[in-house]
Amino acid sequence: MRRRLDSRWWRDAAAVLAGALPMLSFPAPSLWWFAYVALVPWILLVRSAPTGRRAARDGWLGGLGFMLAVHHWLLPSLHVFTLLIAALLGALWAPWGLLVRRFLAGAPSPGRLAAALFVLPSGWLMVELVRSWEG
Repeated sequence: MRRRLDSRWWRDAAAVLAGALPMLSFPAPSLWWFAYVALVPWILLVRSAPTGRRAARDGWLGGLGFMLAVHHWLLPSLHVFTLLIAALLGALWAPWGLLVRRFLAGAPSPGRLAAALFVLPSGWLMVELVRSWEG
């Protein structure tokens, strides 16, 4: 498994799939209980990134997967532009990927773990705030 994650293509695909997992807790699939663990694979993947640049890429690709999964219903009307919009909005998760790596990489101290409990959800909410801003 470690050898596959060293491959750029396998890691990219894993980031997209891990980013799409939270969609399963939305109303249509209605697996509400999955919301408690849906981000864990994505966080573990980003945490294992060897560099900050790779963590930002994993965050971006996970955001791309999340946007494609939650906005799949736009595909019939937007066609190929759905991918473009998902890629642009997915870039909002790149700083979140850097936050995950900063607070959870290696063997984090208890202080970093406690800070991560507040900073990572706040970072996610900031992304959602920017994404849903109408002004």
